[in-house]
Amino acid sequence: MIKKIIAVLLVLSMTVLLFSCDGNNEDVTTEPDNYILPTEIIDADITLPYMSTDSFDPYTSKSSINRDLIPVIYESLYTVSDNGKGSPLLAESGNNDGKKVTVKLVSGAKFSDGTAITSEYIKASFEKAKNNIYYKSELSNVTSVVTVDKSTVVFNLYNPDAMALNVLNFPIVKVSGKKYIGSGKYTVEYLENIPYLSANTNHRDYQKTWNKQIALYDMAGISSPVYPFKSNGISVYKQNLTDGNYINLSSQTVSENMNNLVYVGVNSQWAGSVTSIDWVRQAINIGINRSEIVASSYLGQGTPVVTPFKSSFYQLNYENLPDVRGETERAIAILERNGYTKVNTDGVRTNGSSSLRVGILVCSENQYKLTVANALKKSLEELGFGVTVTEKKTSEEFLTALREGHYGLYVGETALTSNCDLSEFFTKDGTLNYGVDETFYAEYSLYKSGEESAMTFVESFSTAVPFIPLYYRKTVVSVNPNITGVTGGYDCYRDICNWKMAENK
Repeated sequence: MIKKIIAVLLVLSMTVLLFSCDGNNEDVTTEPDNYILPTEIIDADITLPYMSTDSFDPYTSKSSINRDLIPVIYESLYTVSDNGKGSPLLAESGNNDGKKVTVKLVSGAKFSDGTAITSEYIKASFEKAKNNIYYKSELSNVTSVVTVDKSTVVFNLYNPDAMALNVLNFPIVKVSGKKYIGSGKYTVEYLENIPYLSANTNHRDYQKTWNKQIALYDMAGISSPVYPFKSNGISVYKQNLTDGNYINLSSQTVSENMNNLVYVGVNSQWAGSVTSIDWVRQAINIGINRSEIVASSYLGQGTPVVTPFKSSFYQLNYENLPDVRGETERAIAILERNGYTKVNTDGVRTNGSSSLRVGILVCSENQYKLTVANALKKSLEELGFGVTVTEKKTSEEFLTALREGHYGLYVGETALTSNCDLSEFFTKDGTLNYGVDETFYAEYSLYKSGEESAMTFVESFSTAVPFIPLYYRKTVVSVNPNITGVTGGYDCYRDICNWKMAENK
């Protein structure tokens, strides 16, 4: 039932001592005397954060908080699942044939206003997405869209992409004046100019939806989520740890998967580093303990990987992959086979005339990355390497050092596209092309075009070791302890229609 607004006054003056970067300290919060918790305008068990200073439109919204709501309000042809495979939403089927991807729309799909979704809306939405900052990178390989009939569209590609269906995850919209209309499980409604989410009566899952209404809580102007969360103003709050800070809000948390790959950049082009030797790179890649590195950084919020792909990637054969805990004996055998059979008084392996020493470059703006570097140092020392960690205090200093090229290893992180495009590592002008042999791009192109299997590519990758994947990072989602049904995974909001308060189980 909708209720009248009693008060919507947010005057917040808080002193918040945020956690140190290891996330182990307690937060100290002072509740202001002039803070009045706004009364919910609807009778709802679940309340999500939003920003009144931003919009809910998928092609104009900018804040991460509002963008988290986009999949709730709008649907796409495909969405990426936890195993990296495109999962159909508004698509019934998709056929990837070289430079042409044909998609058949699911029958009976409608926008929230009851309008049938046809291929023309797909084409119009693509044109918006193609020029939008959030989608144009993923869609850069798509040249055009052709409507075959009302339920069939063809996406033409510049180059073949075996995972092209994954990038068809842009929101499908109907434009009505200045408003975008979607087909998601919820629509944005207003009571006295205050927004809330209402279940979409035209959605195929409407009859199975438990939460017919979801309240929204305005976070604009609020410097910390501590008081809104602990006063039950919001039911959940996401922290992606990008700034190196974490606030402990709840005893119940779930992890939401991200496309952020944390990796070790390897300089194979500088003769001044042992990383220019292929068998050294192979030994490091095989021997380091990724599980320990993950556990010691980013609050353990990551899944270790030994390939550039996620650990559950559907195209991989896991029996033939190295152990994420490191294969110490196998790595040391490689080093000894190449003459480094002795260990000097410093604990560093030597062949009698030279020793295995390597430097790690890291930007310490985010302290979690420094913990990655130190954990990597420990793992390398267990293999017999002498390791020096060089900190750069700012990203500008860090990038300058990368360009100069006088390093062996560096700690890097990148947000990969939905189709896990690695081109930026291998192309000459790629933004991640530091110390990488560009000739490996030819090998990668064979996989990307579908001419080579993922496992064949991984085998070549493990031989060349152009960089060393460590883990895929996750977002920490704090959840009201009384709420059940929040599962995390790739999108923790995907099952929000069935979240329940404990007393309603």
